[in-house]
Amino acid sequence: MQLGLSGRVALVTGAGSGIGRAIAQALAAEGVMVHCADRTPEAAAATVAGHHAMQALAMDVTDPGSVEAGIQGILRKGALDILVTSAGILKTGPVSAAQPADWDAVERVNLRGVLHCVRAAIRPMAARGHGRIINIASVSAFRGGGALGNVLYGVTKAGVAALTMGLARELGPAGITVNAIAPAVTATAMTAAQLDPSVQAAILRRIPIGRLAAPDDTAALAVFLASDRAAFITGTIIPVDGGFLTT
Repeated sequence: MQLGLSGRVALVTGAGSGIGRAIAQALAAEGVMVHCADRTPEAAAATVAGHHAMQALAMDVTDPGSVEAGIQGILRKGALDILVTSAGILKTGPVSAAQPADWDAVERVNLRGVLHCVRAAIRPMAARGHGRIINIASVSAFRGGGALGNVLYGVTKAGVAALTMGLARELGPAGITVNAIAPAVTATAMTAAQLDPSVQAAILRRIPIGRLAAPDDTAALAVFLASDRAAFITGTIIPVDGGFLTT
């Protein structure tokens, strides 16, 4: 399928590892110039190594000044067509054991960070009458917490889902689509510490396809949503879960 993405410009947050890295590399393979943002410059640099169509960008999504500066830097070189908000952190354990600082940490990155990025991208996209915003939610948004992420994590991802739907209504008239992808537990560095053999076995029993999600599973959908093939899709929260939500 020809997606017609060559020459477009994307910003992918959390691109230093995991799902964000996979999305950035998949977009670059389609000819997109990808700005790979991460709060750890070394991680962003590792993602772009050897890729002429990718540039590393140090960005802290919890800091609106950092986000605005990063996007303005991109705009000085041209346009911004695609925003993927993949930066996120995981919190585990029961709410009864959580501290206020735990909520502050996960909400600041997973929800407020998405809002900072979207707000900074709206004006330049609307000025051109075209844009694709793709947020990374989670199946935990549908269940108030997932197989690994706790209730606090699930609440932030449910917030991302609500934000996605509301923004789709608000931004559709400006030619901007807004969608979210909701992966199941994905084999990444972020989840590895939680996936001892017994935990992984329990999760796999709940996934009809019988494996964990891979970052490339989400990346493939993100590339499609970024294209004009998905021009009439907006406000959706699409699970990439191997059937997890059916069990």
